[in-house]
Amino acid sequence: MHTTAPTAPNELSRERIRLMLMMRRMVREEFGVTVLLGDAEAAEELAAFAGRARNTLLRQMGRELEALAATAASAAAAEPAALRYRGAAVTTAVPAAEAKPAAPVRRIYRGQVVG
Repeated sequence: MHTTAPTAPNELSRERIRLMLMMRRMVREEFGVTVLLGDAEAAEELAAFAGRARNTLLRQMGRELEALAATAASAAAAEPAALRYRGAAVTTAVPAAEAKPAAPVRRIYRGQVVG
């Protein structure tokens, strides 16, 4: 399965989410604990449970999750920090000093010119 590398270490790829969902189900079956994926430390919690698990598949998935996290962290460190909005790069806006001055405001209130 080919996925793009996430842009930040806290951003999750599709493969990483799929892996975390499967691990969460296995942790719930073996330990009776529900790990919330919305938590900031969800990946670390799942990796900790995988280290204590008797299930070899869960252990293997834990190692794979740690490898994905390390790959995401190294990819984020290699990229220069850029402003992003909804995944798209954002260009810097023109400072207000360089913008042309606004024309005088002419307001009309109930048909009369005010100010």
